[in-house]
Amino acid sequence: MMHVPLLKRHMQSQINNAIGDRFSLPSQDTTTQSIAEHGVRCLLIFEYCYFLLQKEKSPAEQDVIPLAIKEYKDFNVAATVCKAVETAVQQHDQNVDELCQALLQVVLENPCRFLP
Repeated sequence: MMHVPLLKRHMQSQINNAIGDRFSLPSQDTTTQSIAEHGVRCLLIFEYCYFLLQKEKSPAEQDVIPLAIKEYKDFNVAATVCKAVETAVQQHDQNVDELCQALLQVVLENPCRFLP
């Protein structure tokens, strides 16, 4: 098993290489919605990574993140998540506690939808 700091650097590198500009980290021009989308997207992708690593015939650790991102893109989960996050931000932008609960609900309602 990889050492945690090494795994963290490896995961960040894999994410940066695999998701490209459309899914890049928020810049200085961030909005509540862009940050929320990024957070929800990461949670869903990491959930799928966990699922993949639990399988009896799991892929190699270095292959898990690109595979999870590919599945996320191939099953077009992004459109559903984007719309749900947009709605949550519009409804709860002024109340952080409510927004966090709404975003968590988005994650819970879209658990590994792209699983085979």
